[in-house]
Amino acid sequence: MNKYFIRPLAAALFSFIAVPAAAQVAPDGGFSSPLKCTLDQDCWILNVPDADRSGARAQDHRCGLRTYNGHKGTDFAIRDFRTLDGGADVLAAGPGLVTAARDGADEYFKQTAETRKLIGRKACGNGVIIEHKGGWESQYCHLRKGTIAVRLGDRVKRGDVLGKVGMSGRTEFPHVHVEFRVGGKTIDPFTGEAVGAGCNRPQRPVWAKESGIRYPGFALYAAGFTDHTPTADRIRSSARSPISLARHAPGLVLWAAMFGIQSGDVLKLRILDPTGAAVAVREVRFDRSQAWRMEASGRRMPASGWAPGNWKGEAQLQRFVNGRTVNRSIIVPLIIK
Repeated sequence: MNKYFIRPLAAALFSFIAVPAAAQVAPDGGFSSPLKCTLDQDCWILNVPDADRSGARAQDHRCGLRTYNGHKGTDFAIRDFRTLDGGADVLAAGPGLVTAARDGADEYFKQTAETRKLIGRKACGNGVIIEHKGGWESQYCHLRKGTIAVRLGDRVKRGDVLGKVGMSGRTEFPHVHVEFRVGGKTIDPFTGEAVGAGCNRPQRPVWAKESGIRYPGFALYAAGFTDHTPTADRIRSSARSPISLARHAPGLVLWAAMFGIQSGDVLKLRILDPTGAAVAVREVRFDRSQAWRMEASGRRMPASGWAPGNWKGEAQLQRFVNGRTVNRSIIVPLIIK
């Protein structure tokens, strides 16, 4: 069955807004997460709204860099494309009435000039708009083609499934983009003020307290082994590690994938053989901020092959905050047969 928007979803993503005088109060105790997941375990906040009204630079509500220029929503990302196969449910953030729904937009797993032309003004892709109490509405973008589970005029409860995370519209990573509006103004859910109100402003979040949603930290969200240097597309496709590799594998490479990198962060990678000796060591100090980053370290197979037994990879991401070091670490086991 065809589903239509009564107004273009994409228009809400790019419209200019005025700044309200005070923070807005969300209905029904606030909004919940739009993804069925555990935050910082199997989903992560990738970007938040841009608080800079000038358009000259991107800056989030904390004067940080977890955003990009003109961004008006909050992006909840899943681990990789492989997660899409099992289906990642997009949920209604609060009770209300479905006032718009679109399905049928194609999905593109790599953005090019050609795909951007095909997408055109449908940057949101497949999605849903819900009207809530008090003139509020929420919008959900980039859903998977053919999974929209609601129709125009449906009543939904908090947590009802709207569809599944996809790659429709203008996106380069599997995530759901959610926006909140009231009185025609797009609201930053972390401050309760209009998007573009500036940074370091008083904060009155519209997230429900029990949602556990908070300002995104940096994340070392996946690490693993492979027998060759992986591409970024390979890790975006499947951020998983094999249980074992053959003794005569052509190479042994440890990779690490991260969200929310800032200039000055340090990544340390080590591969340890069955005796505990380090056979590959790499340290990377990042010189710019990035929403997503992948790095790898390894070596080619020695003439005698890899020593059989239990190997280990160590990935550690460090950030220096107010004179202290904050670490994110992953240990990756591997059996060489």
